Amino acid sequence: MTLDIMHALLALLTKRLPQLEVTFFPEHPERFHLNHPLGAVLLSFARSRFGDIQDVGRVFQPRVLHFTLTLVMRQLNGNEGAIALLDKLRQTVGGFMPPDCRRPLWLIDEVFLGQSEGLWQYALTVATETWFVQDWPQDILPRTQETITINDNNEVLHGEVSLQR
Repeated sequence: MTLDIMHALLALLTKRLPQLEVTFFPEHPERFHLNHPLGAVLLSFARSRFGDIQDVGRVFQPRVLHFTLTLVMRQLNGNEGAIALLDKLRQTVGGFMPPDCRRPLWLIDEVFLGQSEGLWQYALTVATETWFVQDWPQDILPRTQETITINDNNEVLHGEVSLQR
């Protein structure tokens, strides 16, 4: 599930920010070398926070997932600089509805990470919410119904989950 969300984010970013390299955060950041002439967006999973357990006889609880988008740019200012691309990155991901989630992505924070060897780095943290459901045999899973109302701009207007006994 987490990887499905990350792949959907990578696809969105690749489509909406074709001028940048878009990839997962490197497994060995100390060996990362920016080969792209303009810059890159590096996606990583930051953490999950879990809400209260729902009373259904098994573990069933909301899960808020946080993702970090690290922007690495060769230029700070100008139309192709870090500040302008950070604005585009924020607008691209804010409100995006990932698969199997109950809320679209919302923005948590962004921070300047620093400048090193001519590369400007910023981190944008976003979050979404889904459910953690304990593994159960199919025949005893609680039946749920989730109703989400979305407007023409793909923004969630109302969401509700109910358990059916």
